[in-house]
Amino acid sequence: MLAGRRRGAIFLTLTLLALASTGQTAPADQADRATRQHFLEMFARAYFPGRTGQLLVVPKKGDFITRPDPYYVQMHGTPWPYDVDIPLMFTGPAVKAGQYSMAAAQQDIAPTLAAALGVEMPPTATGHVLPVLRKGFGRPRVILLLVLDGMRRDYFDRLASSMPTLTALRRHSAWFTQAQVNFIPTNTAVGHSTISTGTDPSVHGITGVSMYDWEGRKRHDMFAGCAPQDLLALTLADVWQRATAGRAVILAQGSIDRAATPLAGHGACLPNGTPVVLASYDQQSGAWHSNPDCFRLPDYLKDMNASTLWKDSPEWMGHRVDSTMAVRYSALFPKFESDATIAMIEHEPLGADSVADLILLNYKGADFVGHKYGPESEELRVTLAETDRQLARVLSALEAKVGKDYLLAVTADHGMPSLPPSPDHRHFAPTIADLLEEKFDPEGKQLLTSYDPENCQIYIDEGRLSKLGLTLHDLAQFLESQPYMFAVFTDDEVRREVDALKTAARK
Repeated sequence: MLAGRRRGAIFLTLTLLALASTGQTAPADQADRATRQHFLEMFARAYFPGRTGQLLVVPKKGDFITRPDPYYVQMHGTPWPYDVDIPLMFTGPAVKAGQYSMAAAQQDIAPTLAAALGVEMPPTATGHVLPVLRKGFGRPRVILLLVLDGMRRDYFDRLASSMPTLTALRRHSAWFTQAQVNFIPTNTAVGHSTISTGTDPSVHGITGVSMYDWEGRKRHDMFAGCAPQDLLALTLADVWQRATAGRAVILAQGSIDRAATPLAGHGACLPNGTPVVLASYDQQSGAWHSNPDCFRLPDYLKDMNASTLWKDSPEWMGHRVDSTMAVRYSALFPKFESDATIAMIEHEPLGADSVADLILLNYKGADFVGHKYGPESEELRVTLAETDRQLARVLSALEAKVGKDYLLAVTADHGMPSLPPSPDHRHFAPTIADLLEEKFDPEGKQLLTSYDPENCQIYIDEGRLSKLGLTLHDLAQFLESQPYMFAVFTDDEVRREVDALKTAARK
């Protein structure tokens, strides 16, 4: 029986290929049904009772839903190729280089890196070890995992000349041509949690960048303040610190809490755990921060501040960047990220003993600039070129410390939609929320409790829904009738699909 997380994609592919072989074109409704079923399975893979919203939405291909925020002109989160097609490569002496056309997913990364360390991920892992390790390989002195946030796979082709370091690494790597995110939503918190744990969101419990706290009746941001307690599965960092009794050097860095924290794992907040290094960017202060209850922020990082990035000019490419928030949306920021990484490499005892060490990085440039200026912008090209230059600096620093004896894995948490051909294809979550309220609860306007568009989920007050004599299906049917919506599922539909996948897996 095919594994559950592959079945939907293969079903869709076989359906369309069968028609193509006979010279037929798939009827729109038939292709749409297959695609709709595939998306339902993707939602099922990320369904966690009590955390997932009651309405799960997919805009039409080419349309996207964002918020009225000048930094988020574009918004990812969907299951369309521009959001799910990601790069994945492994390189180093332990790796068999070449192009791999097999299916690969984020869930496979942690099990593969664990195998390189000589350990296994716990039974919670749903991914598998990819066949990239050489027979009889020696354990690397360091494993470096780099998650390029918002990095579409096509950037590696379209912008290859602007990224000579990554292009050269790809040429000598095990490169997966079909790597995809296989769940919805495709966003930072869910992607990094899946990469770090090797398991589906339905297991690790991170279903979006936020969820609705029904008891407190407020939005809850995942990993706020670098708190790892939201993550309900062990990570690669957790497994390795336990396997080495805390002797391994484990360094985690990211430019937003919901990326840095899942990479670091649970640190000292794991029973009998140790405080691994975690540096996350604080957009309010412009400094690196951490959670001292679980992690360690080295003193040598505490004096770094992003305000130094605009000391020569308050502008970049004609855009004002003279604030600790705005500077992230520029090619100035990658240097700040890599300066911190290099400082960690130089100060920490990497490779000093027989215990392999971990460096787990999130670099946000492609995501921040992609959100504001789009994948086809000159701003993005310049930012990727600078990210590439800074990666070369990081690798030089690492090689000065441990030589070539390291394994590098490069991937992404999600992609990014292109700039729409017209403003008609950009839609705003508050407008959709108002549309629902005006249609179904014009007087009370109490139906909708929370809607972050990158989560592709709407939280509904079901008590209010019942009082109005409505069902979730009524709301879903109305939303799906909108010209920019491809599908809207209720949580009942997704739960039934979860059960169907479990039944299929047991056969």
